[in-house]
Amino acid sequence: MRSPRARLRLRPPSHRLLLSLLVPLAIGASEPLAAPPDDDPLTGRQIYDRVLANRFDSFEQSARLVSGDRAGNEQESRMRVMWQSFRDEAGEPVRGVLSKSMIRYTHPFDLRFSGYLIINNHERPDDQFVYLASRRRVSRVNLRGEPVLGSDFSFEDVVPREIEEATYQRLPDESFDGRSCHVVDVVPDPATDSEYSRFRVWVERERFVVLRSVYWDRAGVELKELRAPVAAVRDFGGIYVAMHTDMKHLQLGSYSRLTIDELQPNPTIPRKTFDPARLEAH
Repeated sequence: MRSPRARLRLRPPSHRLLLSLLVPLAIGASEPLAAPPDDDPLTGRQIYDRVLANRFDSFEQSARLVSGDRAGNEQESRMRVMWQSFRDEAGEPVRGVLSKSMIRYTHPFDLRFSGYLIINNHERPDDQFVYLASRRRVSRVNLRGEPVLGSDFSFEDVVPREIEEATYQRLPDESFDGRSCHVVDVVPDPATDSEYSRFRVWVERERFVVLRSVYWDRAGVELKELRAPVAAVRDFGGIYVAMHTDMKHLQLGSYSRLTIDELQPNPTIPRKTFDPARLEAH
């Protein structure tokens, strides 16, 4: 029998709870930091820029999300995700838009066809919309900090980030899962209205894939940890993607695994696909 907390996590969410590589207060005390090696002059921003460069112009994917709690209760959801960059050939946003994401649930049955549209804007708040099949209407929402179907992933974790949205500080390199990694502290810009005060990423030096991330909440409390095993990283013609990632909530002891079952790189997606009115189309 499920615990009371499990029932709360598994109930059908409202428009704010229905809902990931991807922050204001004290960053917290830390030990003195050693300088990066002299033979590796990359700054924190340059490292993270290479992380963001390791992605497609667009993609479409099918994904599964399995979440569990300390009592061993688990739930599964499935979704279809489409993402497209809206930068021009010079890398500049088109009409102030950096990228757009469409997320539509295919499972469980009561959430089938429900979906979200996130328009990532440059130097202004993002536009975010939800369509609930049970209500048959599109609504504008604020998704900051909202979990993806009660999981430990928030939309901020699964929607691709943009380099302009944060500041970056390089820390000493470390090893993770047997690989040498750059380590970078990322502090989101206040304009992004991030749920995190900061997060730290371990970036594999060879392929610039994020293998580990630790997140601090807006009060400076260490909140979550994400891990992507090296064995899960797949090569798509020089673009490297972690096909599954594990997120652990450090305060609640809950966990979630996001698995990409199918990935189509650089499909041609008609721009009208990301029209809010299209959320209602099944």
